[in-house]
Amino acid sequence: MRLTRELAQKIVENTMSVLGKNINIMNHDGVIIGSGNKKRINTYHEVASIVLTTGKPTFIKQGDVSQFKGVKAGINLPIKFNEKIIGVVGITGNVDEVSGYGQIVKNMVELILQREFLQQEIGLENKVREDFYQQLLSDSIKDRDLLHDRTNLLKISNNTNRAVYVISAKPFHNKEINGRLHNSRFSFLNEEDIFLIRGEFVVLIKTLNSTKDLTRPPEIFKIANHIEKVFQDKFTVTIGIGPIFNQLERLYLSYQGAKHALRVGEKIYHLKPKNIFYINQLGYDYFLPCIEQSAIDYYLNNFYDQNIIDLFVDTEIGIVLEALAENDLNISKAAEQLFIHRNTLLYRLKKIEEKTGLDPKKAINLFSLLFAYNLYLYSS
Repeated sequence: MRLTRELAQKIVENTMSVLGKNINIMNHDGVIIGSGNKKRINTYHEVASIVLTTGKPTFIKQGDVSQFKGVKAGINLPIKFNEKIIGVVGITGNVDEVSGYGQIVKNMVELILQREFLQQEIGLENKVREDFYQQLLSDSIKDRDLLHDRTNLLKISNNTNRAVYVISAKPFHNKEINGRLHNSRFSFLNEEDIFLIRGEFVVLIKTLNSTKDLTRPPEIFKIANHIEKVFQDKFTVTIGIGPIFNQLERLYLSYQGAKHALRVGEKIYHLKPKNIFYINQLGYDYFLPCIEQSAIDYYLNNFYDQNIIDLFVDTEIGIVLEALAENDLNISKAAEQLFIHRNTLLYRLKKIEEKTGLDPKKAINLFSLLFAYNLYLYSS
């Protein structure tokens, strides 16, 4: 491990806050790179060079100061890491007073170095793990042997059920979102789960406990609701959830599915209090992004007796159609949901039939009208 200026100053400040004495940290060249006295930083400390050579503590009394360059009275001790001297720590002051602190300060500095090293190792491992998952989401690992080697190295199980969550938190603030991800308690996370930032989206790769009903396990919605609560106080949150796969090489399909579900959900359901979209529950809306705009335009402009786009823009026809569908064509229940009288609803349905040529009380016609409405929402 190498002493950097940032690390040296951090050690100085942490140590001085406990000791109350001025501390200097010198690097392997005997140059002061951290000090409570900022004016001494980047100056040469001759006694530090002696300590680096001998490996022994050196005491400098006030009367000896003039014999050495860049030195004040005090004690200077070698800093060791893995049995190798990597620098020197100096305590400024009367030798009789500060010598008693020498071993304590040396131990404290070396413990801080050990902690920093471990944190760097953990950070490096996390970075490698993040890079691996980013590659999986991009489907850029084509070699199965390489994939196998990476999973063994990172201790990631391959044959485990996983789903990808794509989270939109608007307005997107990278620093604050990262802070919430690191500081929030996600009780559902285990050591193989990971949050990533991709563009202006948060991505969660989540292992799942469910072994039955993999198409709609309740577990995935509990997780989404927990995530929503972490962000909803300051952000507008929408979440897309991809299909479940138990092979890492197919994880990119879950990621693409989650993006697909989010894109469709935000377009189709933006007028409703709904913000969690699971791809397996999209129904025929799943196909909307697959339809070319020219086909959408042709369908909306030519399949009905009147310009249906104008109807969707100027009236509440879409809300009426959705209420009728959600209540299985039950007029009374649909009217109750819309907070209108049953006869009022029948009147509105009659008007829709007159303007479109389709009776929405018939299932096939209701489907056609709803399909047109969702095409309109998606393409708007």
